[in-house]
Amino acid sequence: MSRLTKKIVAAIGTCALLFLSLGTAGPAQSAGAFVYTDFAADNFGVLGQSDIYGQDMKGSTKLEDWKQLRCSGWDDPSCAVYDYLYADLILSPCLTEADRACLDSVEAKNSAGVLEKLSLYGEASTKKIAAFKFQNPNELVDLPAGGGLSVWKSDLKNSDGSDRYYAAHVLLRYNVGSNRNTPGGKPAISLYGFKGSIYPVKLVTTSNCQEFVVKGQCATSVNYDGTEKIALSLRMNKSLTGWIFGRMQNADFAVSQLDNDYNKIRIAGDVTFVPELIAKVAKTDISKDPKLEKYLRDFFTVGPPGLSVPMPGNGSYNDESIGGLVSKTYPDFLAAQTTTRLISVNFEPFALFSAFEDQLQPYSPAFSNNGRNILRQTNSIFWNFSANAYTGNNACSADKTKLHGLVVTNAPITEQGPPEFKDGSLNYRVAGIHKNIDGSDFQGRYTYIVRSDTARCYYGFSKAPIQASVQVISSNNSSQVASVIVAERDGFIKLQADNFTFSSPTIKIKLEQPAGTVPAPVATPAPTQSALPSVPTPAAKPVTKTLTLTCVKGKTIKKVTGVNPRCPAGYVKK
Repeated sequence: MSRLTKKIVAAIGTCALLFLSLGTAGPAQSAGAFVYTDFAADNFGVLGQSDIYGQDMKGSTKLEDWKQLRCSGWDDPSCAVYDYLYADLILSPCLTEADRACLDSVEAKNSAGVLEKLSLYGEASTKKIAAFKFQNPNELVDLPAGGGLSVWKSDLKNSDGSDRYYAAHVLLRYNVGSNRNTPGGKPAISLYGFKGSIYPVKLVTTSNCQEFVVKGQCATSVNYDGTEKIALSLRMNKSLTGWIFGRMQNADFAVSQLDNDYNKIRIAGDVTFVPELIAKVAKTDISKDPKLEKYLRDFFTVGPPGLSVPMPGNGSYNDESIGGLVSKTYPDFLAAQTTTRLISVNFEPFALFSAFEDQLQPYSPAFSNNGRNILRQTNSIFWNFSANAYTGNNACSADKTKLHGLVVTNAPITEQGPPEFKDGSLNYRVAGIHKNIDGSDFQGRYTYIVRSDTARCYYGFSKAPIQASVQVISSNNSSQVASVIVAERDGFIKLQADNFTFSSPTIKIKLEQPAGTVPAPVATPAPTQSALPSVPTPAAKPVTKTLTLTCVKGKTIKKVTGVNPRCPAGYVKK
């Protein structure tokens, strides 16, 4: 991809995020002058239908000259020439054993507390896009068909005796470079997004359906009660590689081979509560919070960090464009008598959280449907996952031939990639406020499931058993007490830390092997590259029995779990 193309794609991405924010932020509030931000746990929501869309810029730099493209399929003649295309493809349910690139099954916990498969009720009557073989410059890429949201029925009834249903939304997102000047008209296509969610719905008869229609009835979202466990199985092409991230707890994850080209991926876990956060500060009160004032002054003077050229105010916007759509100086931002919004999806989340930390409060976003994205109004209990683009220089994590593992947490703010291997530990940052809305301490939960060979790659370990410890380090560098689980099974290592507190802790995972084991060859670092979360699953291994020690050093308590756990130097067994 050329530098110019990268700049265009980056600009388009920024515009897309801004469009998303504009479409989902709720009604404009021009009365008074405020600065606003939020951390919604489901800021993308679900798409109402599959779609292929883009731009034919007509060789012009003027937006008004561009042709907006909406394509009925990949071979739509009206989309024959484009400067870029995007495809949002919702996976349809699998109907036969031979089907591929589809939603295999949905499971939910029954009255006995056991996961059981739900029956397919139906698929939304929305736009469908046929499967397609896309000719990349050097390979033929099988693109799945685009379907609609599906509804699945449980044998378990609701408390009022009504039928219980769940909606499934699994989305693959592709982008295509320009074919205007591509030799042979063969631009490159890449998978840049993968996400899914399961949520409860009720079916009602109405002439004004706000979400989606299935079998003539309106599927309307309702809340989880917080006790549910869900599992989802997908038949996916092995081109889906990298890491999967999610909002659930007590997670399980498995990959098995269907054939030479496809895997079956199963993700399971309990639903989880994720505190969604909001801050709205009067511009006249900003000076009372020095940390917030410095962040905003820097932002409206230079812009977000990491840009090659200053872009003050980039990623924010003013309601009703009062004072201009974007304020580009700090005095102009203060003078704009409107709400200036800094939507978290446009920003580095940890810096934004740190700036607004003292102002953030729990909230529940309002329902919205802008004709494209459906944002449900919920009690902030979720079951969802995604695969984010990962850029890194560690060959073990950036290896694009494998689906490495799963990271899930109930923290409002999380890292955008897998745990970082640094100073002998796998480190993962999270952030959130200390208290729930009822004043109780918010308890953090974190599960990390990683391929055994990937974990051994980090350390250069042999195939001998691994001992592991999990430590939660608070932002003041003190060690927290957290309950931990460590186990190795079926080619994956599972590590879990529960009941830690916030605001910005780091979860540190340390793996060790007994002295005398033969190390495995260390992987050669790979160049920086992007990855999304396969190779055949390793042969199943017997469950490794683990033990947990409680170790004490002064006032610091640490739990160490492993096949043969030992207290670290300076600690004694309690």
